[in-house]
Amino acid sequence: MKKFLFLLALLGPTIFFAQVKIGAHPESIDAGSILELESSNKALVLTRLNNEQMLGLNPLRGALTYNSDTACLHYHNGIQWINLCTALTGLTFTDNGDGSITLEDGQGNETTFNGAPETVTTLVNNMDGSFTYTNEAGNETVINILNTDEQTLGTNGNPGHIEISNGNSVVLNVQDADSDNQNEIQNLEFNGGIISLSDNPGNTQIDLSNYDSDATDDFDGDWSSLTNIPADIADGDQNTVTNLVQDNMTGVVTYTNESAVDQTIEIISTDANNHITVGSDGGAYYESPIKAFGKIAPNGTILRATAGITITKLAGAGHYRVNLPLGMMSDANYIIQIAQPSREGAGNDDPSIAYLNQSVSSFEVIIGDNDNGGTDTGRFDSEFMFTLLDL
Repeated sequence: MKKFLFLLALLGPTIFFAQVKIGAHPESIDAGSILELESSNKALVLTRLNNEQMLGLNPLRGALTYNSDTACLHYHNGIQWINLCTALTGLTFTDNGDGSITLEDGQGNETTFNGAPETVTTLVNNMDGSFTYTNEAGNETVINILNTDEQTLGTNGNPGHIEISNGNSVVLNVQDADSDNQNEIQNLEFNGGIISLSDNPGNTQIDLSNYDSDATDDFDGDWSSLTNIPADIADGDQNTVTNLVQDNMTGVVTYTNESAVDQTIEIISTDANNHITVGSDGGAYYESPIKAFGKIAPNGTILRATAGITITKLAGAGHYRVNLPLGMMSDANYIIQIAQPSREGAGNDDPSIAYLNQSVSSFEVIIGDNDNGGTDTGRFDSEFMFTLLDL
């Protein structure tokens, strides 16, 4: 037993990892093969299963078997069995190298046809009034156009005749060739109440002269000649026009209808505390109490401000003058709202902002730090904002 185990230990790697060749020349096997079959008179026979047996398997992808029901090889693609007899059927083209091509339909049937390039025909202008035509076989034909007759289409002077000369001569009569006098071009005329045709062989006429011969029912344009006039229509009566008028002082719109009844529309509400007034054209007008506002940088530069506002940086730190356009304020008692950024209490700072020297055209701003009242205010340049109201 120990000897068998020792022999198995020696031969085991060879058995587990050896290449196998069956058939002729067993000593010759490709290095990349794990199994080779070689024979000139024997074949490899795969497992033979019927359709039910084959479909009952779920093998690895690439598995092969012979199906005895379909009489064909099948392989498994990892999902289902594929019939190689039907899957490989398709058309193939083979260039035979001699200008011909062979078509194989996948069933062993072949068709060979000539695939040589098509010869192009040519037509060359010889510049002497002739052309040379060369067909697919290389045969040339010269076409001469100098001998073509130039013919003239004209008339011989007689009305209704056209002739062709300088060649075969034909005279055509373009007069009424059908001799039918019932299909001629006519002129429709109306004279004295009678309608007639100028070239009418039957001399057909339509007499309208007696139509409306009773003058008593003609309207002479006079009001008194009308009868059955509605009672609410009078001679010279005009359609009543509606009217729409707006009072520019009150803004009230008055509509007068066809019956002369007035209806009014209030544009401006009369409710208390309504700040909308009547404009100069009678429309609604709102005058905001906010007249100006602005945001000023520490150096006096305007960051944002109402049009017309200017800033003067006065002598010393934290001193500014805000200049107002003429007529912006009604008097010097307008309301000033000013503010500056917080310093968040750093260093016990208590920054302050105040206004002075208010007039109808300007006011000044002082910015500083009162140091909690311990010393005089220490002025410094700072950004500030303002809003002006005039009621």
